[in-house]
Amino acid sequence: MKTLNQSFRDFVERERLFTKADKLLLACSGGLDSTVLAHLLKEEGYDFAIAHMNFQLRGEASDGDAAFVEELARTLGAKFYYKAVDVKAEARSGESTQMVARRLRYEWFEEILEEYNCDRLLTAHHAQDNLETVLINLIRGTGIHGVAGMLPRRGRLCRPLLSTNQVLLKTYAAAGDIPWREDASNASDDYLRNRVRHQLAPKFFELGMSVDGWVTTSEQLRSAASFYNLGIASVHRERCESRQSLWIVQRTGWGKQELQTFLHEQAHVYGFTREQIRQMVNLSGQRTLETDSTTVYITPKQLVFELKSSANNRQPEPVEIRELPATGHPYAYFKVELSTVPTPELLDQENTLYLAPPTFPLHLRPRKNGDRFQPLGLGGKTKKVKDYMIDQKIPVWQRDRIYLLVNDEDEIMAIPGYCIAENFKVLPEHKEVLQIRWK
Repeated sequence: MKTLNQSFRDFVERERLFTKADKLLLACSGGLDSTVLAHLLKEEGYDFAIAHMNFQLRGEASDGDAAFVEELARTLGAKFYYKAVDVKAEARSGESTQMVARRLRYEWFEEILEEYNCDRLLTAHHAQDNLETVLINLIRGTGIHGVAGMLPRRGRLCRPLLSTNQVLLKTYAAAGDIPWREDASNASDDYLRNRVRHQLAPKFFELGMSVDGWVTTSEQLRSAASFYNLGIASVHRERCESRQSLWIVQRTGWGKQELQTFLHEQAHVYGFTREQIRQMVNLSGQRTLETDSTTVYITPKQLVFELKSSANNRQPEPVEIRELPATGHPYAYFKVELSTVPTPELLDQENTLYLAPPTFPLHLRPRKNGDRFQPLGLGGKTKKVKDYMIDQKIPVWQRDRIYLLVNDEDEIMAIPGYCIAENFKVLPEHKEVLQIRWK
C-alpha cells in the first residue's frame, strides 16, 4: 500500500489539481480527514489558508470544533478564516438543514476565494466518501454522472484525497500523533448518508469489494462520463441553438427517452424537476413550465428556455435603412437581410418575402401597442398585429423579438418571417422588388 504522501502526490499530479505556486484554501471541519489534509499540505510545502464555518447546531461542541480548527491553523502557520451562521434563520423554503449548511458554506468559500485571490478550494473527500455519494445517488435516482460520483476537480474546487483509502488517513494521524475532533452526529442514523455509511457501504466490502477496487471502478466511470459528455456536446451542436437570451432545443427527430435523458443532463441547471422534464417531452400543443429562474415554452417542434431576468429585454433595437443591401440588428430573433433584386418568376420561396419597390428610409422596429396592418389575402381588411400573431400561433416569447418592417410613415409593410401587407404586394409592372430574407 502506498503511503499517504505518495498517494497524494500521484493523484495531484495525475489530475493536475494544483501546484506549489497556487494559493490554496482548505475547508476544515476539524474532523480526521480535513485535519490530516491540513498537516499533509504543510508537510508537502503548499501555501494554504484554512476556513471553518460554525453552524452552531451542536452548542458547545460546535464552538469546540471552531476553537480546535483555529488552533490548528495557528500551529501550522496558516491564515484562518471563520464565520458563524444561524442555519435555521438562513433556510429557504424546502431546504433541509444539510442543504442550507452546504449552500452557506460554499457561498462563503467563494467570497473568500474572490476577496483574497485564492486559486483553489480544497475539501478532504476520500474514496469511501465517494462510494457513499454514489450509493445515495442510486437510491435517489440518477444518471451516468451520479454513478460516476464526485469529480477530482470542478472549477476551483479540488478533492486531492478522492482516490485515498481512509485507512491511510488514520495511519498518518496515528504516526504523527495528530488529534482531531469527532462529530457525535456522525454516529447517528438520522441522516441518509450516515445510514449508507453504517449499514449499506459495509455490505459491499463484506461481499469482497476492496477500496482499491472501488477507486479503479470510480476512475473508469469518470472516464466513461467524459466520453458521454462528448456525445452530449455533439447532440447539443446538432439539435440546439442559442438565440439572444434563449436556449432552443429541437423537440423532433429523436426518441422520447433520448430527449428526456438529454434534458436531464442539460436542463437541470435551470432547476426543473424530473416530472417537469417528463412533461417537456410528452406534453402536446403550446404550454409553459417554470422554475424560480427560468420559463420553458413548449411547442410541438421546440423547447425554448428563457431566463426570467432577461424577459424584459426581448425587444431588439430599431434600425433605420437608407440604402440596400442592409442587414437587421443581430440580436433580433430573425437575422433579416434586405436587398433589391429583379422580380423572380416565383414569389413563394422558403425564408423569403418579396414586396413592391421601396422608398427610403425604411425602418425595422419591434411591435408597439395598437399596431395594425393589412395582411395579404384579407382583401384590404386591417388586423391588429397582436391578433395576427395569436392567430398564427407565434409563441409569446417570440412576438417581441421579431421585427416589423415599416416605411417612413410608420406603415407596416411586412412581418419578416411571416407575411407582407396587402398594400405593399408585388404588382405585374414591378421590374425590381424588395427582397426580405431571414434565418
